[in-house]
Amino acid sequence: MIKINFPKFIKKNKKKLKNIMVLFVLAPALVIPTFAEGAKKVPNTNDTKVEETQQTQQTLKLPTFSPWATADLNEAQFMGIFPNERFYDGTDYKKEAKLEELKKLNELSNKKLTERDIKTGGVFEFKNLTRIEVLNSISRLLNKEEFSIKDLQDKKIFRGESDEKYLNSKIPLQEALALYARTVNGVLQENGKTSKGFFYEVKNKDNTIYMLGSIHVGKNEMYPIDGKIIDSLKKSQKIYMEVDLTNPNAAKIMQEAMYYKDNTTLKDDLGDELYAKVVKIFGNLGLKEESIRKMRPWAVVNSLSIDPSGETGNAAFGVESYFISQALLNGIKVGELESIEFQRDLLSGFDKETYITMIKDSVEEIENNGYKNINAQLDAMLESWIKGDKKIIAGSFRQKSDDASVKFNNALVETRDANMAEKIEKLLKQDGKNTYFVLVGSAHLVPDESITGILKDKGYEVVEK
Repeated sequence: MIKINFPKFIKKNKKKLKNIMVLFVLAPALVIPTFAEGAKKVPNTNDTKVEETQQTQQTLKLPTFSPWATADLNEAQFMGIFPNERFYDGTDYKKEAKLEELKKLNELSNKKLTERDIKTGGVFEFKNLTRIEVLNSISRLLNKEEFSIKDLQDKKIFRGESDEKYLNSKIPLQEALALYARTVNGVLQENGKTSKGFFYEVKNKDNTIYMLGSIHVGKNEMYPIDGKIIDSLKKSQKIYMEVDLTNPNAAKIMQEAMYYKDNTTLKDDLGDELYAKVVKIFGNLGLKEESIRKMRPWAVVNSLSIDPSGETGNAAFGVESYFISQALLNGIKVGELESIEFQRDLLSGFDKETYITMIKDSVEEIENNGYKNINAQLDAMLESWIKGDKKIIAGSFRQKSDDASVKFNNALVETRDANMAEKIEKLLKQDGKNTYFVLVGSAHLVPDESITGILKDKGYEVVEK
C-alpha cells in the first residue's frame, strides 16, 4: 500500500482529482464499464465485441464448496489470501488441498499480516498436507512458539474434532482457506489493522441508523473492515443502498441507456479528431470501433474514469460488493434510497457539452500519462478510506467553479443529498424499535453540506464512530 502525504497530495492534484470523484458518488454499475471488465478476462481480445465479453462473464466457472464454508471463502477472497482467479476457474474446494495451493495460501496470508506490521513466524514448509500440519502452520502464522490445538479452538479458529485420525487426515482446500481466513481476520481485528471507512450513527425515538460512506471500487487491501461496522450491519433489519444491486435487471437497464438507438453516433457528438482519439484508447482495450460508435458521451466518461486493468481498484472489490455479500450471508433485506432508473436518467439527462469537455480532459491525461496519475489518485482515495481520513473527500465537492467536472459532481450530490436525507429521516421517525444500515457514496456523508449536515440542521445528533 502506498504512503501519501495527504495535504501535499491534495494541493498538487486538486484539479485532476475532480475527474474520478464520481467513484464516491454513483453505484458501481455506473462506474465500471461491463465491456472493460470482460475484455481483461478474454484472451486475444483484438476482435472482442461488447456482447462477446458479456457472454464471457456469464460463462465463468463457479467453484464448488460446502454451504458451511461460504462466509469463510467470501472473506478469503475479499482479503486476497488466495489467488482471485481461483474463485472463477471451477475449483472444487471440497477436494483435498494440493501442495501448491497450501503454499500460496500460507504465503499470501503471511504477506497480508506483515504488510500491516504484524509479526509472524514466517512461511511454513508443508509436507503431509494434513489437518495437523495446517494447524501447525496457523500456529506459525500467529507467531506462537508452542503449538496448541486448544488455543486455536479458544480463538474459534479451529472448530473440528481433536482425535488423532481426524487430525492426521488430508485437509480439504475449503477447510484450509477457512482456517487461514479466520486467523488473518482475527489478528487484524485484534490489532486494529482494519479499514475504518467513514462511519456514523444517528438515533431518534427507539430507532437507530448506522451510516457508512463507501467508495464504489476497491481492492484486497481494504479488507477486512472494522468488526464494529460489520457487527452493526448484523444488528440491522435492513440495509439501504443508493440502488438495490441485487436487482437482476439493474445492469440491463443501465446498459440499454448507454447507447444511441437512432442514427446518432459518438462521432457526431465528439467530432472527427476527438472521436479518433477515443477509438484509439478503446482499441487498446481490445474493442473495435463498431463496439463504441453508438455509445453516448456519458458512458464514455464513466468508461474512461478508471484503469480497465483493475489493478488499482475494481467494482468486484468495492464496498457495495462486500456489503451485498454480507447481507445475503446474514439474511438481511436490501432496500434502496434511489433507483437504477433514477441514476440512469440523472446521467443520461446531464448536459452533453459538459460530458464532452470531461472526455477531452480524460483523453489528454491518458494520452500523456496513461493511467499512471489516475491510478495514483485512486490509490490515495482508497488509502484515505482505509484510514478513515476525510481530507480528500471533505474538500473535493461543492467547489465554486465553472469547471466541467465540478459542475458534474455538484449536480450529482446536492439534490440527491436532500432527497436521501429526507428518506433517512422518515426511517428515524418510524414507530417501534428499528435498526437500519445505510450505505451510500462517501461524498454523500463526509462533507459538511451532505446528508450528515442536513440531518444535524434538522436537530438530529449524528455521531461519528
